[in-house]
Amino acid sequence: MLQQPQTRTYFPHVEGLRGVAALYVFLYHVWQAGVAHAGATLGVLLPLTLPWLQFGHFAVSIFIVISGYCLGLPVAMRSDRSMDVAKFARRRARRLGPAYVLALFLSLIPFGIALLLRGQHVPVWHVGVALVSHLALVHNLVPALAEYLNGPMWSIALECQIYVVFALLLVPVWRRFGPWAQLAVALVIGLAPQLLFHGALAYTAPWLLGLFAMGVLAAQVTASGARIAPAFRWIAFAAGVAAIAAMLPAGDAAADGSVWPSDLIVGAAVALLFVTAGGSAVPLTARLLSLRPVVTLGTFSYSLYLIHGPMVLVAAALLLRLHAGTALSAVVYGALIPLVVGLAYAFYRVAERPFLSPEFRAALELAPDRTERMNEVTGTAAIVTGPA
Repeated sequence: MLQQPQTRTYFPHVEGLRGVAALYVFLYHVWQAGVAHAGATLGVLLPLTLPWLQFGHFAVSIFIVISGYCLGLPVAMRSDRSMDVAKFARRRARRLGPAYVLALFLSLIPFGIALLLRGQHVPVWHVGVALVSHLALVHNLVPALAEYLNGPMWSIALECQIYVVFALLLVPVWRRFGPWAQLAVALVIGLAPQLLFHGALAYTAPWLLGLFAMGVLAAQVTASGARIAPAFRWIAFAAGVAAIAAMLPAGDAAADGSVWPSDLIVGAAVALLFVTAGGSAVPLTARLLSLRPVVTLGTFSYSLYLIHGPMVLVAAALLLRLHAGTALSAVVYGALIPLVVGLAYAFYRVAERPFLSPEFRAALELAPDRTERMNEVTGTAAIVTGPA
């Protein structure tokens, strides 16, 4: 494994997994709008697509583990596990804020178009309240607002709330009592609304805090440089199989409060993948995720996540307004997928890339080439410096 002494790291396979998860969420929302929902114009495809496109929630679960891993690594690589909370907040705001705010305001256009196509009217003050709650990153706590304006943004609010808990509570617990203690605290806090308060807040999945802490724990193991025993790789493989089995009964029709056990298994599997991929022999899954096209997708996955929802909403409303048949719907949705991916890359160039540090931009450019060379020569994954 190629190591460098800086405290920030970048793993191509992690970036690749982020890209795959974002693309899956996009396809999942296309599937929901075009195939699965009542009156969908491609409903004829439901039997063919149901077995593999109904698990969009778990892509969000993967995002949360990735965040825990990426944000935990810089802390884990410091012997005192120190964190400047103010600096951390500024970095997160600079990294996520510009793209989020721009995407939020741009969402008003397709949101309004979709309303017109459906013949609906929404008072301006409703939109104003939604905007304020989105800017305050609390809209996920109100069911009526959680998926208003731009549905996928609910998880951005949840993730930012997790950042607060991480900086103010989990890191101090980690520093004083160790990584397993911060995981225990995160699981207790995250599961308390579900287990002690009759599923309160189930619609915003607070137990995902525990998955974030799993990523932090995986970061600690990676940073320690501990040797990964061959038997441990079989444990990671078994966890992956268990995660797939746990997801199957928890698809699109599952109640919000019923998916937390599956989430915990999926989170553990992803964390174990990161642990094994940080060793001297990288699993095939991590090698595939480190391929150049997959890593490239990961570089603008945040933009793809932010902008796709409103455009899917407009396409679905237009097709319903036209009483479109199967052929036209297939053409429109087929064209929408590459169009949105292309627009997401353009959005990334405008709203994300200018706010990345020079070191991270360099990492994004170097990582795919370096990973391919390292894989060919040694079978290991590259690590290059850059901020999460």
